[in-house]
Amino acid sequence: MITTCDRAIRVARWLRYAILTTMCFIVAANVFLAWRSLIGHPDILSMVQLEVTDPLVGHPRLALIANALVSLIYLYGLYRLVKLMRLFERGDFFSTQATSHLRAFSLSLLFATVAGCLLPAVELATSRAMGLNHVQNASIQMDISDVWMILISTLFFLIAWIMGEARQLAEDNQLII
Repeated sequence: MITTCDRAIRVARWLRYAILTTMCFIVAANVFLAWRSLIGHPDILSMVQLEVTDPLVGHPRLALIANALVSLIYLYGLYRLVKLMRLFERGDFFSTQATSHLRAFSLSLLFATVAGCLLPAVELATSRAMGLNHVQNASIQMDISDVWMILISTLFFLIAWIMGEARQLAEDNQLII
């Protein structure tokens, strides 16, 4: 169902540009963190910092790997959000594709949150099993921001479900008339 709403189309276009800019910043920050880690100077240009969870404080390379993996999940979700905004720009608000893009975005939020909680423990346990680091314990941490991200991803699932139901109602109404 294609609808025309000039304001929504303009907002979708600007949001798409903002999302693409955000994706570029995420990639640039990850490249910079990896470069800084490779040259061995963690204190130069300290405006970009890697936030390390407590279990990975003494293991900067593992923290870098965890950050890169979580960033890849977020980038996939943002890519699907860009595709959703392109559909919105065409006036395609309630299609099956729009719903699937929104579901994929919410799934990426959920997976990135879970990965951010589980990856440090998995990495530490793996490195201990391989004998690479002197790891004493591995723990799973979850804070209130993780809970909020899970709630936000659930909200996006709900919105995607409502979009699907709206599409179904519109199709049913077209059959009745």
